[in-house]
Amino acid sequence: MMTKIEMQAMDAVIGIHREMKKANEPDWEQRRYEIAKEMFLGFKNTLRPYKEDAKAAVEIADMLIAELKKEKS
Repeated sequence: MMTKIEMQAMDAVIGIHREMKKANEPDWEQRRYEIAKEMFLGFKNTLRPYKEDAKAAVEIADMLIAELKKEKS
């Protein structure tokens, strides 16, 4: 049987492992923002209203992220 200190140490190690695993995964929301921002700025010279450009930029970002996630699997 494990002592209380050993159990706490094991819980700490498991917690550290989870945090390290999360740190190695991409922040998809941040990536989505960055891609959509770049796409929106690229649409700057079009004659479409900004609202349409914003929607298109987000849709493209979502499509790209979906493809990137597929490639990883």
